[in-house]
Amino acid sequence: NVNTRRVADMDIFKETLQELFAELNIDKSNKVVLNIPAVTYRVAEYPAIMDEAETSNAILESLVADEAFSQNDEPCFSAAKLPSSSMQFNRVVYTAAQHNVIYEMVMSIKALGYKIYAIDSAISSTYNALNYIGRLSNIQPDTSWVLMIVDNFMCRVIPMIGYSPVDAFEEKISIGEVLEDSENYATVLSVAQPWLKNNPSKYLYVVSKTKIINAEILASRLQYDAPIIHQDASVSSKEEFLNISPEVNPDYASQISLDVIGAAIRQEWEKYRTTNLNLYNSSLGDIYIQDQPPQIEFLGRTIILSNENLVKFFIAVLIIALAIVIPLFILIQRNIFVKNNELSNINAEIDSIQKFLDENPEFSADVFNEGDEIRSGIAHNKGVYSYYSIVGTEIPKKLWLTHLKLGDKTTIEGQADNLESIYGFYRNIKDYDQKSDLKLQKLGLASKSKNAVVSDDGGFDTESILTSLNADFYEFRISNEPEVSPKDLEKKDGDNGGLPDLEPIN
Repeated sequence: NVNTRRVADMDIFKETLQELFAELNIDKSNKVVLNIPAVTYRVAEYPAIMDEAETSNAILESLVADEAFSQNDEPCFSAAKLPSSSMQFNRVVYTAAQHNVIYEMVMSIKALGYKIYAIDSAISSTYNALNYIGRLSNIQPDTSWVLMIVDNFMCRVIPMIGYSPVDAFEEKISIGEVLEDSENYATVLSVAQPWLKNNPSKYLYVVSKTKIINAEILASRLQYDAPIIHQDASVSSKEEFLNISPEVNPDYASQISLDVIGAAIRQEWEKYRTTNLNLYNSSLGDIYIQDQPPQIEFLGRTIILSNENLVKFFIAVLIIALAIVIPLFILIQRNIFVKNNELSNINAEIDSIQKFLDENPEFSADVFNEGDEIRSGIAHNKGVYSYYSIVGTEIPKKLWLTHLKLGDKTTIEGQADNLESIYGFYRNIKDYDQKSDLKLQKLGLASKSKNAVVSDDGGFDTESILTSLNADFYEFRISNEPEVSPKDLEKKDGDNGGLPDLEPIN
């Protein structure tokens, strides 16, 4: 919404986001960089004696006064100190957006199973992309130049020195396709010309991100005492900023804008940036903090338990473990050698006995018939072998057993991440022996919920069933042993290390 500078319809954003990830088949291991239109982008000076917290409070005060924010739209922001700071003043650049809008965007991405890496504004992404594709090759670290960006609702003039801003001017503009071209260009000129007059430089780089304003025409109408470079970067621009492989769908290739390029190179390009503005930070509150790797204090130092540090820790533990295991391995090898010698002696004794039986046929082994014993054992334990066959061949996917007791009484316990696998397994057992007295005595779910799925009057508790959708997995018991009450069952599971807060279902 060009007036409120916020997403006009969050439901459409969520639907489009889901369709986009599904259509592009993006792997969930990838981190997401979210690029948003800049709600506000400013440069300000603060006394050098102010610490980071005081500076943050001062920035918040200035943002609250902005019409884009209100009591219901508190800002989240990202700030960075600029190299142009002095001994007396710190020059700070910052960008901001509505907290509740960013929160909903982040939650939408998380709901799809992806992780957020950064939230960048279109200004930073545009600048990074221009630098990456070589359009700013004439800019040196000490070069004074001006970046001018025009979009559908805002005109911005950003004086730069090298790779960092030194000031920023922005003003809403009213342009549109229903207006005459002359009126649209006059609107932009009336806003930009006074700023440009007061900010001379070696270059002026004009970027148009709206199809209403042509960058080349605008550059020709600007009055500026320096070379003017122009670049059209609207979504309707047909210019290819990168060499696109023929294998890429042309419909996708046409959407590779400066913003897309700037967001895509964000992670690798950070080391070249003098200011890293990232709206995915602590100003968002718990939604950001919960995503950060845990930290520990060790010998007065704060250690972040990142993947890299965990790998280092694992290597250190592995070295220590090897130092312990290798001597144990040598000791075990010696014991194996001793046991092998004992086994050789036993085999020699067996050979001696067998030789004696061969030499003395009056001693017969017919008193023990192996075949009869096997047939008798199979007949006696037919049911046991049957259940062994079922357990070995009929276990569905995503179901595993935790306890198996076969004999006069049978008990099979296990876990699964869905109910269908449990019912399928139970049905296989009953189909194998329809006369079996096995029953599904227990079906529980591992959930933090304290609500019983079966209410006191024997009916189903709807609220509990809905809560169970958050369960990690289910636990079951199939048995023909005497059943126990749900309370005794729950107590028993708690006593013997069963799943926490397991809720039984009759």
